[in-house]
Amino acid sequence: MVVTMKATVTLFARTLLALGVLASGAPLAADNDKDKEPLDCYAVGGQARYGALGYKHVVTVRNRCSVTLKCQVWTDVDPKPRLSLTVGPGETGEQICRINSPARSFKAFGECKKAKR
Repeated sequence: MVVTMKATVTLFARTLLALGVLASGAPLAADNDKDKEPLDCYAVGGQARYGALGYKHVVTVRNRCSVTLKCQVWTDVDPKPRLSLTVGPGETGEQICRINSPARSFKAFGECKKAKR
């Protein structure tokens, strides 16, 4: 199979362009996150903070959306009840799910939707 130099350079340039778009985090299509439910613009994490009698299990939600999010958060240690957390655009919110736990490891979970006005 004979590949011309022009075809090789064109393929290489297109590949670099695609990788650049993906690495930048820019949307591939024109998305308006105000018109639909957010899917990938928030992150849920957890942190165990040591206190006087044990660990606090804290779930954090980092909102990278341009809208306020209404979230339900929980842990593998305390799956119910799910606790509510509202996080504004560009902010990080925290919710304590357990106080005075002997365990410092847990998994944090959360689901967020656009807050209704």
